[in-house]
Amino acid sequence: MDFIICESTYGDRPRPKLTIEDRRQLLETEVKAALARGGNLLIPTFALERTQELLLDLARLAEANRIPNVPIFVDSPLASRATKVFAAHAAELEDVAGSDIFRHPSIRYVEDVAESIRLNSVSGAIILAASGMCEGGRIRHHLEHNLHRRQSTILFVGFQARGSLGRVILDGAERVRLSGKDINVRAAVRRIESYSAHADRDELAAWIRERHPIRGGLFLDHGESEAIEALRSLVQSETPGLAVVAPAIGESFALTPGAPPKRIQTGRVDLAQFAGEDWQNDYADFAANLKHNLAHIRSEKARRKALDEMRRVLAGYEAARSEQKRRRGAA
Repeated sequence: MDFIICESTYGDRPRPKLTIEDRRQLLETEVKAALARGGNLLIPTFALERTQELLLDLARLAEANRIPNVPIFVDSPLASRATKVFAAHAAELEDVAGSDIFRHPSIRYVEDVAESIRLNSVSGAIILAASGMCEGGRIRHHLEHNLHRRQSTILFVGFQARGSLGRVILDGAERVRLSGKDINVRAAVRRIESYSAHADRDELAAWIRERHPIRGGLFLDHGESEAIEALRSLVQSETPGLAVVAPAIGESFALTPGAPPKRIQTGRVDLAQFAGEDWQNDYADFAANLKHNLAHIRSEKARRKALDEMRRVLAGYEAARSEQKRRRGAA
């Protein structure tokens, strides 16, 4: 090999090696606990493969009477269409052949928006909806109506990237901003990592070793900075002479067989700032908590003073920016 490109989502940690039955046992525990609270179980999920794996496991658990017989709503038009493809090729799928599992009587596919809205009045159901990181799709609608309910449960089954709404909730935010509203997070927030299809640190390192000798270089992408750096450190400790590159957004490289990659264009800072957390996520957190924080200031006069100080800080930044523009123009 001359050049290898390898993902690094879990490049900084190993993950438990679980069988399908182990995975189902974890799901069974979470479903029982969620339904015992009396509210809905929301599972943000990706439309392709993740939804179908969950439906398979939920249906198997229901068939074995390991979880209560409650409605399982799939509220994602794309996931519903993808599931039809899986069902059409069930004979070729592991653990599905010979059954009509995706048409299990507990599973209900929600198609139109009106039917999705009617789920607002449902309680004690399992709702699967996209997107998996809560950045779009119908899951945001269901979060808006369930996050504030102590009886509800949000179960994350996939990786939540830094800056996504899913990550904000998973990291323990007390309030989030959805559809222009400040919403208290009172629902139970849970996580199962066993449904992720990404290799862990040890599997990635083993895969890279199998590609040796690498004559040119290794590019590490698709991971947060900590994960990339951890995997790069591991690879370089095993192969000191190997060129390992973590390309920045906008960087370009010239590739010559048998030689290390040569950077020919640097990254773009203006694009890099949009990766991960950005000011809009910080603003949402600030706005969601501002009223709550002000309420803890005892006097009306002190609250007004705090607001005036915040206005002065913002005005100071604007004045400084105008001055910088004036100086650049004079130069």
